[in-house]
Amino acid sequence: MPNIISFLVQELHSVTAIAYMMYQSYLFNRRKGINGHREFIMEMILKTKKTNPAYLINAGILWLGTSTSIHAAVMINEIDYDQPGGDTAEFIELYNSGTNSVLLDGYTLDLINGTNGSAYNSFDLSGLFISEGGYLVLCSDTQAVANCDIDVSSGSWLQNGGDNGDAVALLLGDTLVDSVVYDSIGSELGAFAEGNSFTGADSGSITMSIARLPNGIDTNVNADDFNSACITPGSANISGSGNCSVSVSPVPVPAAIWLFGSGLLGLIGVGRRRQAA
Repeated sequence: MPNIISFLVQELHSVTAIAYMMYQSYLFNRRKGINGHREFIMEMILKTKKTNPAYLINAGILWLGTSTSIHAAVMINEIDYDQPGGDTAEFIELYNSGTNSVLLDGYTLDLINGTNGSAYNSFDLSGLFISEGGYLVLCSDTQAVANCDIDVSSGSWLQNGGDNGDAVALLLGDTLVDSVVYDSIGSELGAFAEGNSFTGADSGSITMSIARLPNGIDTNVNADDFNSACITPGSANISGSGNCSVSVSPVPVPAAIWLFGSGLLGLIGVGRRRQAA
């Protein structure tokens, strides 16, 4: 009996420590992104000096969960470059389809001229972050665009395509993370045309845009991923063939909940094997 009680106390301490580590790691990830997340995990392991296998396994799961591949989850999700008159409600929406918040240090958003393939506008996104399942909206008028996070310019700042098309490119350093060619595709835009294709033109309506449908889809083929949509800056995309007064706002569930559940299952398995031994 004393051995069983000692075992249960040890496991309870492990469960409590793992739960605390997961919760604090989730908070650090939201505040500081991937680097803060990993620093916290390493700090906890060094401070507690835990040797319990279940504790170390769960720490490993959390570490692997912050793989740099989460950067690939950030994408250009919706573009509205053409409205009636002076194009005063233009916006670009970024979306984080991953389960970790992403700090955008080192990211830039480039607007590419289809005539020469060069950037005619470039926006440094450093210091910003997108929460898991969240959005970041750039616009030129926060009064004209709902849920706009960053006012990047005054007046029209997005070219309208034309015979050679234009493109929007998201880069991390010199690495192209995502790109969208719209309206047409000239010879200078090949590097930005996913699937060697381009999206259809923005309709020019005050209520319409071009967007990934379904929301967040990314097959790396512009023509397949983007279609005419109702404008939904800062929320999930909806088809432009429906009622454009409808808006969808997803509420993501933190991945930490799943990880905590897996950790408890792992501990139960360890405990049963020890009792059987």
